[in-house]
Formats: sequence, C-alpha cells, structure tokens
Amino acid sequence: MEQNQINLLELERMFDELAFKNWASSTELFPKEFCRKLAQECQRLHAQGVFHKASIGRGATKTTHAEIRGDLTLWIDKNSATPLQHDLLFSLNTLLERLNQSFYLGLKRFEIHFALYPPGAGYDKHLDNHRGSGARKITFILYLNEHWQKGHGGELSLYQPDHENILISQIEPRLGTVMLFRSDLFPHQVEKSNQPRLSITGWFRDDAS
Repeated sequence: MEQNQINLLELERMFDELAFKNWASSTELFPKEFCRKLAQECQRLHAQGVFHKASIGRGATKTTHAEIRGDLTLWIDKNSATPLQHDLLFSLNTLLERLNQSFYLGLKRFEIHFALYPPGAGYDKHLDNHRGSGARKITFILYLNEHWQKGHGGELSLYQPDHENILISQIEPRLGTVMLFRSDLFPHQVEKSNQPRLSITGWFRDDAS
C-alpha cells in the first residue's frame, strides 16, 4: 500500500510562506531516507540508459538545445512506477489536495520527472509555462544530492517577477530540499554545476489532460 511521506505540519508552514511571498522552501518536508532511496533509484535508472535529453518548446517547435537546457529526464508514470515511485506519487497527490484546500487553485493533476544535469550543464532563465498556456500553477522541486558542497554550483536562481534581473534567492540542491513556487510568476535558472546534479521536478496543473 502506498504511504504518504509528507510531513504535514511542515507542509502547513510552507503554505504560510507560499501565501506570503508566492514561493517557499523546506528541508524537512520529506524524510531523508526516502530522499536517499529516490536518489539511488535516479542513479540506477540513469545507468540503465532510460533517461532522455530534455527538450524546450512544444508541438512543432519542440527541440533540444543543450546550450540552453542540458538535463536528462525520465518521466514518472503511475502505470510503470516502482513501489518507491508510487509512494512519491501518492504523496504528491496529497500535496495536490492540500494545495486545493488552502489556495482554491482547482488543480486537477500533476506531472513529474527525474532530472539529471551532467557536469557543465544548466538551464537558462525561463518561466515554467509554455507560451500561450497557463496550465502549470505550482512548480515542485525535490533535490537529491546528499554530498553537495558550496562551489559545486547547480543552484536554483530565483528572480523577481517583472524584474527578471533582480535575484531573490539561490537555493542549493541539497538532499531533501524542496521548492514550491508559482509557475507563472518567477523567472528562474539552473546554474551550471561541476558535479552530476539530481532532482525530481514537476508541476501541478489545472487542466485535465
């Protein structure tokens, strides 16, 4: 049976922060051992060669540009999920329900993937909605790097809405750190790192499919 791994008291604290400034971070939302197992699974699946180069754009304009976005991804699907991934999906469904209860967002689903940035890769400044679409409402990131050190790079740089040259915060991608932020508001980028950088990234959406 799937288990909810979210610390609900910490989630309420994050929601207070999210309501105040439209983004929130935590190092206590998920148990560290759960995050370690997800990191091991990410590394195992990458070693099996099932990750793919991430793309930008959609439809006819969908393409890969490693100089803009250099990560490799693997989407997590409930029909092929491992038991560990089922726990993650169950937990994120709990998060979706709590977001709707607290913020009346009308969220209907989420999409989620593993992401691995090889050394030297990053992701240039961007918003998390495709042009002409506003379906993504809340961005979710869970970092999976246990031995990350200052100087490794790979921070998430978050910029002020409507003033994308003003840096709000830089978040180090350390094991167990979670970010939530409004997908339509915040320009952000992944700084280049000199170590493999692992995460789980996804979006809570208000469209049905």
